[in-house]
Amino acid sequence: MISRRSERNLLYVFLLPAVLTVLVFTILPALWAVWVSFTDRALTGARAVTYGYVGVSNYIRLFENETFRHSVSLTLWYTLWTNLGQFTIGMATALFLNRAKLWGKTFLLAVVVLPMVIPGVIQSLIWSSMLAMGEYGTLNMFMGLFGVEPIAWLREAPMLSVTLVNFWNNSGFAMIMFLAGLENIPNEVIEAAHIDGANAWQTLVRIRLPLICYVIMLWLLLNTLGCLGVFDLVYTLTRGGPGNMTQLVGIYIYDQSFKFYELGLGSAASVILLFLSLIIGMIYIRLLRVSL
Repeated sequence: MISRRSERNLLYVFLLPAVLTVLVFTILPALWAVWVSFTDRALTGARAVTYGYVGVSNYIRLFENETFRHSVSLTLWYTLWTNLGQFTIGMATALFLNRAKLWGKTFLLAVVVLPMVIPGVIQSLIWSSMLAMGEYGTLNMFMGLFGVEPIAWLREAPMLSVTLVNFWNNSGFAMIMFLAGLENIPNEVIEAAHIDGANAWQTLVRIRLPLICYVIMLWLLLNTLGCLGVFDLVYTLTRGGPGNMTQLVGIYIYDQSFKFYELGLGSAASVILLFLSLIIGMIYIRLLRVSL
């Protein structure tokens, strides 16, 4: 038999690759970004080699910058509406697929999950074609069948377009989590509610949702963190434009660091985003503990 000490050592061996991966690709880059945020380091030029410590001046510049404040506000609104939309679509789909007898359930499940296996850049390119201006855009061609004039979606409603595209991209993840929670609810509980006279709406609000509250909170945590740091989808579709109408914080960080070459300022913006994510994550974890 393996001793307790050997089991513990074996556990450390299996954990070591994961710990090293997190340390090298997450913790060390984050610490480096925190250090650079207190300097005036640039990507090119003299300050790329001889840069100096500037204290909190980068953070002061950001809080005084209306564009950055706009990016933070836009990111929070984007996160809110994305969570609401994906929750609605994911929950409705999960409730539909949770039916005991449903023909083609496996096929429908595969269709909903399909966008999750497509890389984000490829998704953006697909939707760029669908939302293209003029009569050759796929969506405009479809709406033209009903006599609707072509719409420049990414110019006239850029933030709405990006949000709706994200609904399609990630609602499958919400559906999977909600469906797993719903299928773990004992049938006896639902049958007892029906015997007591509860209708479908009352069963959903008073039985199903409270019983999968921990699943909903876990999904909210993961999805919110993903929305706060979104980059590839928005950058490929709009580059943050037109103007700064879709310049989320991720786009702002990229522009400052690699377009204007101010690594110090870009790192400061990323540190602010990191702390914002940590604060929201701590709130969700606290609520998750309460729900458990």
